[in-house]
Amino acid sequence: MTQTSMSFDRPTARDLGFREGSQNSQLYRMLLERPRVSNIEIIHQAYILNSTGRISDLRKALKPYLMDVKATPDPNRKGVFYYELKG
Repeated sequence: MTQTSMSFDRPTARDLGFREGSQNSQLYRMLLERPRVSNIEIIHQAYILNSTGRISDLRKALKPYLMDVKATPDPNRKGVFYYELKG
C-alpha cells in the first residue's frame, strides 16, 4: 500500500467531547485561530474566569491526539501567561 498524502487536521471541539458554545469549546477555538492567547485575553474576551481550569481540560482532551497547550510566562508582567497549541 502506498500512502500518497497525510492529513494533519486538528481535532474539532466536538471530537474532543466539548459541547458547542461551552467555555472549553470557546477557548479551543481561540487557540486554533491565534498563534497564542494570554490569560488576560481569555478572561476579558471570552469571559472565562477559570482559565487555568479550562486549559487543564483542553490538555486532557488533546493528549490522545498527541497535542498539548504550552504555557509561557510573560517576563515583564507578573501573573500573565501566554498559551499556544503544540503538536
